[in-house]
Amino acid sequence: MIFLVSMLFGIQVLCSWAAPPPAREAQTALLSLACDDPAVEETADLALGQINADQKEGYILSLSRIFSVQEHPQEITGSVFYLILDVVDTECHVLSRKPWKNCKTRVAHQTVYGQCKVIIYINQPRNIAHLNTYECILQPVPPRYIWRLCPDCPLDDYPSEPKYLEAAVQCLAKFNEESEQTHYFSLVNVTRASMQWVTGPAYFVEFLIQETSCSKNDTIADVLKCKSLSLELAQIGFCKGSTASSDMDHKQIVTVSCEIYSLQDPAIEEGKQQAKQTPGNSSENQQAFPSETNPFSPHLEKTVGWVKILAPSTEDISFQNLPERQKHKGGKPVPPKAVGSAPRLDGEEAQVNKSDLIKPGIGPVILPFPEEFSLSDSCPGETKKINSILQPLLPKKPTRA
Repeated sequence: MIFLVSMLFGIQVLCSWAAPPPAREAQTALLSLACDDPAVEETADLALGQINADQKEGYILSLSRIFSVQEHPQEITGSVFYLILDVVDTECHVLSRKPWKNCKTRVAHQTVYGQCKVIIYINQPRNIAHLNTYECILQPVPPRYIWRLCPDCPLDDYPSEPKYLEAAVQCLAKFNEESEQTHYFSLVNVTRASMQWVTGPAYFVEFLIQETSCSKNDTIADVLKCKSLSLELAQIGFCKGSTASSDMDHKQIVTVSCEIYSLQDPAIEEGKQQAKQTPGNSSENQQAFPSETNPFSPHLEKTVGWVKILAPSTEDISFQNLPERQKHKGGKPVPPKAVGSAPRLDGEEAQVNKSDLIKPGIGPVILPFPEEFSLSDSCPGETKKINSILQPLLPKKPTRA
């Protein structure tokens, strides 16, 4: 009997040795990092640069504050970082591809603000900085906060209103008349608009324009009849303009200024290069990216994410009071249902399979975004720029009991 028990025990030991190791990475606790750590700030900078580079419309986002950061070290070297970033929009359109640090943030009453939840994989030895997923929810500052401090400030309005389209057309006509471009440009759409009453109505518009096939050497009666060049050949412009009418002398003043971008625009290349740069490495020594150009790099899935701007509201929006927007499916962010249809995401949504989390040598382990915030006392970090209207709206981390 004693021999039989010993033999059974020995078999169990052998089976335990033969069994595959437990999914240690999936059970590894996330590390709470300091939000004011220089390496964390570099990681946030890289993440935001790649978010901006991934956008096709809207405005470049600027980092306002690091709200929370957690790290998951990987067995294959490198770490996956889970970031919550407070962001504000800038005056730069995303098509400019300028680094966000080179863009001017908007004045207080025009600010669009919110938070981005970001998962990014950093592997310095292999020179990889790969944005896995991101979801950003933004909203304009509620009007009641603006009226309290600036009752005469113009409020953002719906840019599709006919009055703003007409203002943009007038501004574009002035640009076509005065610019030194070889072709006329046509209106693509109005991206931002507001109105203010002075001695008459004043309309402020921001809009995109596209190069047409009509030469400025020819007399064109109606630019609207000019056919736009294909996106591969056309230059794209971003304009800011205004029309102001006076009821007293019945005069109208039109102002406009435009930036013209081409596919070979240095600003675009600079923005792409900054988005690919890993922490601690200069762009001069940067290897090709993404990782499929490096046979020794782990498998990295295509970036999935979106930026959603909510309609103006009297409520304060943050991730804390929108728990339904923190849910993920298949490790990928799910857009908020209450704000309309979301951009189509590439790839199919697969259910999370815990057995697939551990694949050493294949790719980084991506866990569901943590529900808890960083435990570091330095989080949230310091706000980059004080905004008198925005400051009381910034979310606060719940205090621990």
